[in-house]
Amino acid sequence: MKAPAVYPWHRSALQHIKTQLAEDRLPHAMLYRQRSDYFDTTLGWQVAQLLLCEAKNGQDNCRHCRLLAEKSHPNVLFLDVFNEKIGIDDVRDLEQQMWQTSVFEKAKIAYISGMDLLSIGAQNALLKTLEEPPKNAFFILSVSNLSRVLPTIISRVQRLRHGRLEQHTLLHWLQAQLKTTMTEAEIGKIAKLGDFAPARALALLQSPETVRQLQAEKAQFADFMAGKCTAATLAAGLDNTQNAAQLARYCRYTKSMITFLFAKTGDKNCPDGNKKADKSTQYSVQYATWNGVSLRALYRLHDALSDLWRLSETNVNLPLQFTTRLTDWQHDRKK
Repeated sequence: MKAPAVYPWHRSALQHIKTQLAEDRLPHAMLYRQRSDYFDTTLGWQVAQLLLCEAKNGQDNCRHCRLLAEKSHPNVLFLDVFNEKIGIDDVRDLEQQMWQTSVFEKAKIAYISGMDLLSIGAQNALLKTLEEPPKNAFFILSVSNLSRVLPTIISRVQRLRHGRLEQHTLLHWLQAQLKTTMTEAEIGKIAKLGDFAPARALALLQSPETVRQLQAEKAQFADFMAGKCTAATLAAGLDNTQNAAQLARYCRYTKSMITFLFAKTGDKNCPDGNKKADKSTQYSVQYATWNGVSLRALYRLHDALSDLWRLSETNVNLPLQFTTRLTDWQHDRKK
């Protein structure tokens, strides 16, 4: 059996687990943030494989590795809260199973993907087991939003942090997946449309038509920010079936422009690269603008788009709200 691939952005987290296993100091519960489009569900399964692999490296051809590759290991209890309706009874059932005798003389593992989406009651039920866990039992918890997790749970788990994904590492990985003659620079232009999220970028590189659509969308949004097209024109391009995703992209485009203007402000006010902009010095802050649009205006636009994104899941007349709010913003865009 070929060992499963390890994504480059997971290596530092997995190496941390390997080190703790080698030193026999791995805590009974760990939690990590599951990012969208980073294949982060795989990380939880690979941590489980490190715990059960005979060689403790996840690269063995042992029966445990084979069972885990098929997602059928009897010692691993998996709850997918992201995609299934999981309630307090499911958590209590998992708790009871964790106390049962292991099929193999190996650790029992509970992997809960999207734990932060559990109700407060279900989280409290899980907390009881985390406070007094069974012997040789481990909990792998992934969350999308840490603020929705009970503080008492956070205090009883180890945070497993992601390493920084360098852009050149991502581009090299994408190039290897595609087996393409495209240069990393060419790949980078398309990956930027996907906010450099690996899965999103890979999907775009495999769909030239989607790339053309997103490039046109981004260009139109830039025209809107520059005052070259109206909010009504932009609203006409809203896709009723993908409102939330489209508004999320508009938020990313705005955030990207905010980052760009911050960088320009730093260049302008810190010519030697060392001095910080400070009103008490000759390098007082002089914020950059883009086509007359200031950072303050961009923050207002980002707030408006974020509100609209939240409204996209309700029954409001989104095109009307979109047109009204963004027309108001465009009227005051230079303030």
